[in-house]
Amino acid sequence: MSTRRRRLARTQSGRSRAAQKQDRLTLERFPTREEVSLARAHTATDRPERFHGPHPMFDHFPSREELRSAEARLGLVLSPNPEITWRRFERQLSVLRFEAIGKGLISSTELSRWDLVTERVRPWFVKLLAALLRSRVDHRSLSAQARQQFNDAVQHAHVDGSYQGLAAVHSDMSHRMHSMSGAVGTQRFLPWHRIYTLKMEDLLRSKKPGLTIPYWNYAEDSQRPDWVWKPPQVSRRTPGAAGGSLPSKTTVDNLVYNTSGYTDFTEGVEFDAHNQVHNWCNGTISTPATAAKDPIFWLLHSNVDRMWDLWQLNHTGTPTLSGADAVMDPWTQTAGDAEDVINLGYSYA
Repeated sequence: MSTRRRRLARTQSGRSRAAQKQDRLTLERFPTREEVSLARAHTATDRPERFHGPHPMFDHFPSREELRSAEARLGLVLSPNPEITWRRFERQLSVLRFEAIGKGLISSTELSRWDLVTERVRPWFVKLLAALLRSRVDHRSLSAQARQQFNDAVQHAHVDGSYQGLAAVHSDMSHRMHSMSGAVGTQRFLPWHRIYTLKMEDLLRSKKPGLTIPYWNYAEDSQRPDWVWKPPQVSRRTPGAAGGSLPSKTTVDNLVYNTSGYTDFTEGVEFDAHNQVHNWCNGTISTPATAAKDPIFWLLHSNVDRMWDLWQLNHTGTPTLSGADAVMDPWTQTAGDAEDVINLGYSYA
């Protein structure tokens, strides 16, 4: 090889190493707006291993005594059946309907409209009841027993490997779930993490039925929720010691109530009420590729999802996504499926 070619090869190799170093820097922690505008992260190609398997409570059909004992041990409370509750409500509607007919307060045309509205309302009413029975709450309101139930579920999932399998999904940046992946990532950030958090909640409920992932309202609660079980190899160093910050209540309220466009809202949440929270936590959770290994990740993202839900109650914007970009891979749900927590079967208290 000629001297000129050797010099050119060394120059190109140096540029490649510099580019790789810059790429690593953008993925060592959650970036600022300025850092995202300067560098786009390379996407990973490896897919995480998938774990499957049922997790039955019993190896036989239980007696009343066994079921009651399990309910007491697991801290479960029997919930009303949404379908039965609707029937009770519908029965009262029928009483009102006949009273209105008897008093001549409603015409035949209005009666048909009444029946149509009742039929249309029924599916939504049942979904609403089911969602209200699966309500996520502020972690500070949990009893010691409820906290233990949550930690037990996480530990059980960790023992069989299903937790690690789902947590590893977040290490695959080819899912384009952050603005680090460009404009599509900005649009996907909220719906993708909504589905992701729900998948983890479903997994934990397979270990402890009735459980929901609590949220950490870090705009009003500056204590990292270290009561959450810490798996081996997960680090939690002194919060704030390596940078990052928690948003103020004013910042969050301004995002939720005063930001009209979806893109402005999701960018505001990601950069001002999410990325720097990860960094402030200072540990495994501060690196995008490993963040989900720390179970505090789910409390953080339950709160991000709660902010989006509150914003949706006051605004009508939606992600601008179509085709494959709208599919929340590696799952089949779309951005449209993720638009309403009630349709997904849960709510926030």
